[in-house]
Order: sequence, then C-alpha cells, then structure tokens
Amino acid sequence: MRPGRNHADAVSPVVGVILMLAVTVMIAAIVSTYAGGFSGGAEKSPQSSIQATPNLDDHCIYFEHNGGDPFMINSIKIFLRAGDNTTSLSAHDTGSSKVLNFTEVGNSGGGSNTTIKTGDTFFITGRDFGSGTGIQFGSMVLMNNTPITWLIVDRETGKTISMGKFYL
Repeated sequence: MRPGRNHADAVSPVVGVILMLAVTVMIAAIVSTYAGGFSGGAEKSPQSSIQATPNLDDHCIYFEHNGGDPFMINSIKIFLRAGDNTTSLSAHDTGSSKVLNFTEVGNSGGGSNTTIKTGDTFFITGRDFGSGTGIQFGSMVLMNNTPITWLIVDRETGKTISMGKFYL
C-alpha cells in the first residue's frame, strides 16, 4: 500500500453504477435522436373539405374548396367511380380524349400550376355523351341518375385529400 492512501479513497460501487447509467441514458438519447431524423422527412398530404357538383349542360364537374389545406392542381389526381368502372384524371390528361379541361374557374390561362385554396373552384370537362344524358371521360361514361364516387388524391404521397359522392 502507498503511504497516505487507504482503501476508503476508492470510488464506491454505487457511484460506478450511477456513472454507467448516466452514460447509457446519454447513448440512448443520441441513438433515439438520430433514428428519429429518418421518420421526420415523411411528407404530409393536404386535407381539404371539397364539394363536387356535376353540370350535364357544360359536361363538367365542379370542385369547390370549402376549407382545409391548399393544393396545386398539377399535384392531384381525381378518381371517378360508377358501379364497377373507375377512371383517374389529372391535369396532365388535359387536351386528351380523357379530359378537355382541368383548371380553376376564372383562370383563362388554363395553368395547371394554380394553387387551389379555400373559396376557389376548379373543374374538369369531359365530352357530351348522348345529348345531355351523360359525360364521357376517355372510356368511362358517367350516366344521368347514376351515383358517382369521387376521390381527390395527392399524387406524391398517394393519400386522399378529399372524397365524396354525387348523382349525375
């Protein structure tokens, strides 16, 4: 034994256990913070209250944004379902046999980069089918007095922004 020292100067086992616990908690906090950063990048899709109104005379379906998050027209897809038939429409289909027009009401430029917010209305235009008895979007025909289910989906996340039902 060295002179001037005795066994009572050593670190007690209790202090050693406390130090080991403190180091373990610090490591757990660092790992948790690092791993939590991976899930933080998930994008949130907009959620909105939208009302759909068909107009057989204009061969259109109008969508009015009544509240919630804004979204851009070119970032959505609209799914229409009548019975067993379903079609998807987007601003990229504009001018094709599916959709003649896909734009905001009052937007004469027809830009698909338009942001739709509360109070705005946008519409899709199809073709007349049978003298006002239906609207045709590509191979899908929405007939008069038929229940139509619609979904507006965020193209990037694939999550539903809004959905509903109407009778044509």
